[in-house]
Amino acid sequence: MIASADKSPVGPWLDALGYKMTGDALVTSVDQIGQRPYATELRDLLDPKGSYQCAAVFLVENTPTICFKDGGTSTNKEAIDAVRQRLWNQNLISALLVCDDLTLNAFAIPKIDESPAAETVKKTEIRSGGPWSAAEIQSSEVQQRLSDWFDPIRRVDRQLIRQLGSAVTSLTRGKKPLIASDAQAKMLLAQIMFISYLEHRGIAGDEYRELHRLGKLHELVRSKNGAGVDALIKQLKHDFNGDFLEPSEIRWADLSPGVLGTVDDFLSRVDLRTGQRDFWNYDFSQIPVELLSGIYEIFLESDRKIDGAYYTPRVLAELAIQQAFDGLESLKGIKVYDGACGSGILLTTAFRRLVSYEEATLGRNLAIQERIELLQATVFGGDINPIACRVTAFSLYLCLLENLAPADLAKLQEDSNCKLPQLIGENIAQGAEKGDFFSTKNAFADSSTFDIVISNPPWRELAKDEAPNALDWAGKAKVQLPHRQIAAAYALKCTRALKTGGRMVLILPTSLITAPSNEPFLQQLTVRVKLDRLINLSDFRRILFAKAEHACTIVCARNEAGLADGRIDGSFEYWSPKADISFALNRLTLHTYDRVVLSRASVVAGNNELRRSFWGSSRDHSLYHRLLNFPSLKEAISTRKWAIAKGYHKVDGNKIADARLLADFDYMPTDALNTASPVADLSKLKPFPVDDGVASIGNIDLYSGPRILFTDGTSVQMEVRAAYADQPFCFSSGVGALGFGRDNAPIAKFVACYLRSSLVKYWLMLTSYTAQTERARVTLSEIKSLPVPSWMLSKSAIPVGIGIFSDLLDQLSVAVNQAQHEVEKNVRARLDEAIFDVFKLSPNERIIVSDMARLNAESLQPTSYSELFTPIQSHPERKDISAYLDTFLESLRLWVTKAEGAGTIDASVLTRGDRTPLDVVHVRLQAPGATADADIQVKSARAILEAISKRLAFGSQVDFFAMPNTIFVWGNDIYIVKPRRMRFWTKAAALRDADELYARLSSGWSFSKGARPN
Repeated sequence: MIASADKSPVGPWLDALGYKMTGDALVTSVDQIGQRPYATELRDLLDPKGSYQCAAVFLVENTPTICFKDGGTSTNKEAIDAVRQRLWNQNLISALLVCDDLTLNAFAIPKIDESPAAETVKKTEIRSGGPWSAAEIQSSEVQQRLSDWFDPIRRVDRQLIRQLGSAVTSLTRGKKPLIASDAQAKMLLAQIMFISYLEHRGIAGDEYRELHRLGKLHELVRSKNGAGVDALIKQLKHDFNGDFLEPSEIRWADLSPGVLGTVDDFLSRVDLRTGQRDFWNYDFSQIPVELLSGIYEIFLESDRKIDGAYYTPRVLAELAIQQAFDGLESLKGIKVYDGACGSGILLTTAFRRLVSYEEATLGRNLAIQERIELLQATVFGGDINPIACRVTAFSLYLCLLENLAPADLAKLQEDSNCKLPQLIGENIAQGAEKGDFFSTKNAFADSSTFDIVISNPPWRELAKDEAPNALDWAGKAKVQLPHRQIAAAYALKCTRALKTGGRMVLILPTSLITAPSNEPFLQQLTVRVKLDRLINLSDFRRILFAKAEHACTIVCARNEAGLADGRIDGSFEYWSPKADISFALNRLTLHTYDRVVLSRASVVAGNNELRRSFWGSSRDHSLYHRLLNFPSLKEAISTRKWAIAKGYHKVDGNKIADARLLADFDYMPTDALNTASPVADLSKLKPFPVDDGVASIGNIDLYSGPRILFTDGTSVQMEVRAAYADQPFCFSSGVGALGFGRDNAPIAKFVACYLRSSLVKYWLMLTSYTAQTERARVTLSEIKSLPVPSWMLSKSAIPVGIGIFSDLLDQLSVAVNQAQHEVEKNVRARLDEAIFDVFKLSPNERIIVSDMARLNAESLQPTSYSELFTPIQSHPERKDISAYLDTFLESLRLWVTKAEGAGTIDASVLTRGDRTPLDVVHVRLQAPGATADADIQVKSARAILEAISKRLAFGSQVDFFAMPNTIFVWGNDIYIVKPRRMRFWTKAAALRDADELYARLSSGWSFSKGARPN
C-alpha cells in the first residue's frame, strides 16, 4: 500500500530511487505496521496528526532507517530542524529525506557543525543505485560516502551517557564535592530524567501543574528553587507511585546552588566537558524507554561489575527478544521472566512487543487499565540489587505511560483507583533472598510456569566463599561449573523456571560455549535441553561492549531433554556474524552466509567444531583434518626432549627465589620482541634487573643456545611474534621459549619461519579460542598443538632442503629492520610458499590459507566505527573478480569431470546496468540439444534481479543485501547474487561457491530446456 505517499511529491521519488520495489521494507501507512519490531516508533513516525507526519519509512532488516517527508509542508529550516531533533532523540532513523516535485533534500539526524548537514539531489540527477537510492541504503554504501552523518558518537544515547557521566563527575569530584557519593548523584539525575519524561510526555503537563500549583522542573532548577522541586516530587509520588522517585533522603531544598547549576547545564544541553551547546535538546517524549533502561544500566555499572553483570545494548536486546518470540504462533498469555533483570531492558523490550501484539490483534490502542493488567500477567523479573529492581520498575512504568490517550491521562491523574501498579514485591523480586535466582525463597525461579526465560545473567567466576546459594544449588543438581562461572549455573537452572517446552534465550559469555576448558558445561547443557540456535557475537566484542573483556553468545534452547533414550538427536543453527558497516546504521546483521547447521551430538563430543566453524568452511574442515595427520609440535618436543616454558616470574605471592642465579645474564625486555622481525634484536638487551626481585627462576636451559622466543600477545593480525636467538640472555614470564639444543640451529630457524607463516596464522584463526573471542594472544598449549612435518620426530640427519629457511630468516630480518616494505612482502610470500611445500598443500589449500591470513586476519574485531570498513568489507578490484571467476570455473569444471558429466560450463559477471553494489555471476550449463531460456535471457544484473524478484516474491523486491551470496537456478541458467564486498569475491569464496553449487546440482538437478525455478 503506497497510495498515501503517492498523493504527495514523495511518491515519484520512491519510485525513481527504487524504494517501491522493496516490498514490506517500505512502510507508508500505519495500516501496514502490524506486529513488527519498533511498531510504536513506526506509528509515531507515520501518524498524519503526529509530531513527525512522515509520508514513508524505509526499513533495513526490520529497523527504521530512512524517513521521507513532503517538502511542500516542511520547507523552512526551523520546521526541518524540529523534526531532525525529534528523530535524534528517537535514536532510530539514520537520515531524513524531504521531497518536493523537483528536488530531494537529505538531512543528517545529528547536529553537525563542522560539516554540511544536508545534501541535495535533483530529479535530473537520479541514478539507480546512486545517492539516496534504496540500494545505497540497503548496502550501507551511504555510510562510507557520508561517514560523519552516521558516527555513533553523535547519537543521543552516546551523548546522554557522556553527559550523565560528566554530571556525576562534576557533582562528586574535587576537594569539596557538591554531593557526597556517586550513588546519590546518580539517583538525583535519575529523578531528573523521570520527571522530564513525565513532563515531556504530557503526563505532568500544564494542567497538572496548574491544578496542584507546581512549577516546571527546568524553571525551578534554573531559578535555584529546590523547595519547588521537592514539592513537585512529593505530588508526583502521591499521584502515581513512590518507588521510582526514591530515595527520599534527597532534599532539593538542601542542595547547593552549584548542584542546581550543574543540573541546569545538563537540562540546557550544555556540554559539561566543553561548556558549549553543540547538540540538540533532549526530548524525553521521543527518547525510547529501552534507551533509558540501558542508560540506567550504565549508571549502575560500578555496582553491577561487582555482581558480574554488564550493560545490555538496545540493539542486542532487540535481537534477543526477536529470538525469544520468533516463530511463536501467538503471544497471547505468554509469561516472560528475567531472573537477573538489571535495568530491565530485556523485560521492557519484551513488554513493548507484547503491547504491540495486543494492539495489532485488537486493532486499537490499549487503555491504561488494560496495559496494567497485561503487565501484571506477563512480565516478571528479579535481581539481588535493589537499585536495579527499582530501575526495572521505573522502565516498565514508562512503558505503561507511553502514548497514553488524553482520557487515560486524566484518569491516571484524577482517579484514585487508577495508579501505577506495585511491581516490586509482586512482579519483581528484589534483594539478597527473594531476588536471588538461586534462593529457595525466590518465588519465580523454581515455579515451572514461564513460557520464556530471557536474561543476560551475571558473568563472574566466583570466589571460594561467594554466592553460597548458587554453589549449593549447583552441587545438589550436579552441575558442571567451569572456573566457578555463575553464568553456567544460571543457564542450567533456567529449566526450573520454565514450563516443559518453554524457551530460554540467554546472553552468555562466549567462553562458556567455545573455550576448550568449558567443554563440560556445553556438554551438560546439550544433554539437559534442546539447543536450537547459538549466535556467536565475538566479532562485535569491542564495538558492542565498549569496555567488555569478553565476547557474548546468544543461546536459544527449549526446555526439553536433549538426551532421550540414550541418544541426542537433531541439529541446531550456529551463527557467527561478522562486524560490518551496517552496524554504523544501528543494525546487528545476521546473514545466512555466516550460518551452519550442526548436529547436537557434535557438541557433546567437544566444542572444537564450533571454533572451526567461526571462520571456516567445509574445505577448511577438510584441511584441518588432513593437517591433524601430521605429528604435533608437542609430540616433537616430547620425542626430541626439547624444552618449552615461560621465562622467570617477577612476582608470585610470597615466593622468593635467589635473583643472583640470573645476575650473569643480560635481560631481554618483552616489548623488545613485539616486532615483525624473526630474529631477536640483541641491541635491546639490558642488564638484569636484580632489584625487581624474582619469584621463580624458570628453566635456565632456555636462556642460552638455539631457541625460539615468542610473546603472549600476537600481532593484531594473529601473527606469532616469534624470534630466533642463540646468544645467552634471560627473559620474564611474558615470553615463552622453545629450546632445541646446541646442534639443532637449522631446525630452530625453520620453526621461527614456520611460526611467522600464514599457515600458523591460519591454524590459530581456525582453532584458537583466544584468537576468535578475546584479545590477540597465543598460549603455550596452542603453540604445542601446531602440526609439524614428520621428520621433526626423527633424530637422524636434518633434511637437505631445510637450509632455505635460514636464508629466508636472515632476509626477512634485514628487510624488517631496514623498513624495506616491498622486499619484506616478497620474502614473506616466498616463506609461505616454502612452508606450504613442506606440508604438501594443494593449490586450493594454499588459496584458502592465504585468503584467511591475508583478509580475515586483518579484519578481526574492529574496535570502533571508523574500523568497520575492514579488508573483507572493501570493494573488490577488477583483478579480484577475474581471479574469483578463474578459480570458480576451474573448481566447478573439476567437479563435473570427477562426476563424469557431459556438456560445458561457463561463467561471467553480468554488467550491472546501474550503480547498485550488487553483482550477479551467471553460470551457463550447456548440454547437447539444450536451448536458451528465453524469458530469463537478459543482459544486465539489474534486469536479472528484477526477474528473480518477480519469480520469487510475486513482484515485490527481494532484499538481496539481507541474503548475500544466494544461488538461483532456472533451468540451465544459474545466478549467484553477490554484494560487492571482498569477503564474497576471494578465491576461497569461489571455491565455496563452486562446492555449494555442485552440491545443489548433484542433489537432483538435471539439464532442462524450460525455465524452472528451483
